[in-house]
Amino acid sequence: MAGVTSGDIECPVCHDDFTNPKLLPCNHLVCRDCVLSWLQKEGGQGGCPLCRAPILSSTQQGQGQLATMVDSLPTDFATAALVESHKVLNGPHVCDVCQNNVTATSYCFQCSIKLCKTCTSHHQKLPMSKDHTLEQLNKLTAKRLTASRQATCNNHSNRPAELFCSAHQKLMCMLCATTNHRSCPEVKAITDVAREKRTELTQQSQRLKEKAAGLAKQMKAAKEKFKGMHKKVNAVFDNLQQCSEKRRQQVHDLIQKEEDATVTSLAEMEKARAAMTSNSSNIDHLVTSAPDDALLQMLNQLKSRLDDLESESGTTAKVKDVGDIVFDSQLLTRLKSDLSKLGSSCTGLHQNMYSAKTSSVNCE
Repeated sequence: MAGVTSGDIECPVCHDDFTNPKLLPCNHLVCRDCVLSWLQKEGGQGGCPLCRAPILSSTQQGQGQLATMVDSLPTDFATAALVESHKVLNGPHVCDVCQNNVTATSYCFQCSIKLCKTCTSHHQKLPMSKDHTLEQLNKLTAKRLTASRQATCNNHSNRPAELFCSAHQKLMCMLCATTNHRSCPEVKAITDVAREKRTELTQQSQRLKEKAAGLAKQMKAAKEKFKGMHKKVNAVFDNLQQCSEKRRQQVHDLIQKEEDATVTSLAEMEKARAAMTSNSSNIDHLVTSAPDDALLQMLNQLKSRLDDLESESGTTAKVKDVGDIVFDSQLLTRLKSDLSKLGSSCTGLHQNMYSAKTSSVNCE
């Protein structure tokens, strides 16, 4: 019928219309027998078939009969009534008075019966039923039928319930009220009790909504807090990386400066090395190939040149060790200072995760 979907009346386990629907702690609805068979299959410790949330508490598991514990779960009477209303409206529309396969056209909410056109006319004329509420079946919805159905006495299913006993939590007819509940302190009209309970539930629902909104606010604040902490950590280590890169460039610049200053010395050394190599080859040739008189004559001519080369053999380029450049005393002092500040920042983050205050690292 209009306004009712399969999800409203269909058990998600057996996929049939709900039979004695039980409200699980996770708020999922499942037929009573489906819950019982599921728990028996899982050894009494199974969770909800849909979300795996616990059905029985840890104290309930292993204690007593499963059937008794399943019966203690809340029954969703509203859904059960909706299922019955849906069945009524989707069953054969036959007059419940004529019972001769005469097509019913209306429904009486007080009598809970379907009526054909003729019976509807008589029903509206009889003194005992002329004030009853009738509605055309083709306009009636399951939700409307559920909301308007007549409550019945817990002890007499054929009598309408008019009163409610708060002490015994029972619906009752006038007969039960006068015979069995005469001394009960609070016996009120169902409509009055229901109105009070609706007001209480509305207020409770509002309180739950406010608490849920408060939790959502706290969750959002916590996420923002952790987001800020990640941002602070990234800032500290980004700063460290920048300092490291800056120090690296400074060291390269110092090395380049030393290298540039040494270029001239290296060029002179290379020139001397080439001359020494060349003259060394000439000397080797004289020693091995020249006759004695030629050796003596050439040696006399080459003496001054060889003496000059010999004197240059002590020339060296003064190149600083890389350690002297990288760990320049002033630079080392600045690095120690920067690392000390970084250590303080990281310690602050570790010791107080929710109020970490990091100081910037000075790279100057």
